[in-house]
This record gives sequence, C-alpha cells and structure tokens, in this order.
Amino acid sequence: MTFIEKWLHIIRSCSFDNTYKMAWAKAITEIAVEYEEQSKMEASRHVEVQLREIAKKVLRYYFEQTMFFNLQQSSNPVKPPVMVSTSKTLIAAYQAQSGTMKPIKWFRSKIESVCSKEYEKAVREIVRALKTDVSYRFLRVEGKEVEGVYKYEQKADSLFIQKENLLALKQNRLVVVDAINYRWTQMLENFNHSPRLSKKLRIIDDDEVSRRSLGKFASYLFVENPDSHCFICNLKIEDETPSIDHVIPWSYLYSDDLWNLVFAHQSCNSSKSNVVPNEMMIQRLEERNKTLFQLLEELGKLDKHVSELEFAIDSNLVRKFWIACQG
Repeated sequence: MTFIEKWLHIIRSCSFDNTYKMAWAKAITEIAVEYEEQSKMEASRHVEVQLREIAKKVLRYYFEQTMFFNLQQSSNPVKPPVMVSTSKTLIAAYQAQSGTMKPIKWFRSKIESVCSKEYEKAVREIVRALKTDVSYRFLRVEGKEVEGVYKYEQKADSLFIQKENLLALKQNRLVVVDAINYRWTQMLENFNHSPRLSKKLRIIDDDEVSRRSLGKFASYLFVENPDSHCFICNLKIEDETPSIDHVIPWSYLYSDDLWNLVFAHQSCNSSKSNVVPNEMMIQRLEERNKTLFQLLEELGKLDKHVSELEFAIDSNLVRKFWIACQG
C-alpha cells in the first residue's frame, strides 16, 4: 500500500472508543499542509513533528466543538475524555476573563494571550494524553501495527515522518480531511443525539460562517401562528413583515432549525441580541413545537424540516441545547 492508502486505512478502520485518533490524524494532516520544504537538497529524509504542535491543534478542535455544540466525544458520558475536560476548563477560564458566554472561534479569541497560563497548562495536558492514548496506538489496527507511517518511541516529545509522506498528505489533503471528518461524524453520531453533526463538524473548519435567508420557514410558522404574534412580547405584528428569530441564539448553535424558529417583531429580535432565553420561554417553545408538529402532520406536510422537528421533540433537543448553552 502507498502511504496515503495506509493513512486512510487507519482512519477507516480505527476503533470507536473516542475521537482522539481523528483529532490526531487531522492535526498531523494540517501540519503537513503548513509544511514548506526548505530545500530539495535537504540531507534528512525525515521531518520532526513535535507533539506540542499536534496538541495545540487538537486543543483547538475540542475547544470549538465543545464551546459551540458541547459534543460528547466518547461512549462514556459519565467520564468524558481528558481532552474534553481540559477544553472545558480552558473554556471556563476564557469565559471568566472575557465576561461573556458567547461562543467564539479560536483564532478570534486570542486565548493564548487572554488566558496564557491556563492555555499552557491545557497544552501540556493534551500532550500527556497524546503520549498515553494516541501516539503509538494510532498505528494499531485490529491488533496489528501499520508499518511505514511514522516513527515514534513511546513517551518521546516528537515523531518523525518521511518528507515524501508529509508532502503526500499535503497533496491529498482534500480527500484525507473529508475522510477524517466523515469518520469523526460517524463516531459523534454514536455518542450524541444532535442534528446535522456533519454540518457542525465542517463549521469548525471554516473561518467564517455565512447566514442564510430564513424566508423558507415562514410558511411553516404561519401554520401554527397565522395572526403573526411576536413570540417575545406576545403582541400582534402589524405594519411590518414578521422577523424570523432563533429562540436559542444562532451564535450558540450555528444552525437554522424549524424547532428553534419563531415569528418576532424586528425590534424585539434586535433587542434580544445573543441572550440565552429563560426557562419560561423554553417551555413555551417546547409546547409550540408539539402544536406545530401536530398541525403539520394533519396537513400531510412531512418533509425534512418536519422530520427534524419530530426528532427534536422526541429527543428533547430544545432543553438539551438550552442547558448546554448556559455552560
């Protein structure tokens, strides 16, 4: 097998205990993409990759997936993986320093300087976890080690990978990253009851997240609210087009879902900003969703948005996300 075939074989065949190996594979692939060959005449055929550099990228992945979506990364909800616990500790420190619970992309947070001590401690803890649980185990598939991928001695601070293999990762990055994200999504589906996991995993790779028009949801909302009463102030919306509002702010979920959308005055929507709703509003949304689903079912409207609404009701997503958004 070629190096890329071996790399993809490991990704496709690794165990489902947790997502550590996917984070490890993604970090090394990202390092490969950043790699610049200094000279064609370099004496060494191997490139040293420090575990600290891998750890910094792995920490970013778990920080963002936890901060935005609070995704469970293993099969044991009682004992979360060390990397998740470490990320949560760092998130708590950042929120205390910044004074806001609003999720933020890693590179915009400037967390290395805002929480420098906590950040360095988190990186050290991730390095220890990588040494113990990932570095050498990544190469083992079905009890056998896949040879020729990289060289690593247990408890070492670096691994060594052939330059040509690192360049192969760089050249095939699109296929490799897609394979990692797909496998990571499969794992998350086993551990979470959250809609659109593949979308949420892709969002973490994006520097910017574009917002789409919500107009397509208006016909669904009119079924339950034909007189267009504002969900926030309860008054009838007159002399303006109803605004479609995310009850749990979009900035917390980065997703447009019928179960989280309501009509609101444009002014009420703007003034609400990114404040997490109180429990009374959450209870009202839960009741609204049950009524809306019943009416849509009676009308025979059973498309993907209605299916997602049913799933949200059955899985108690409103309350789960509401609790997660409170940190």
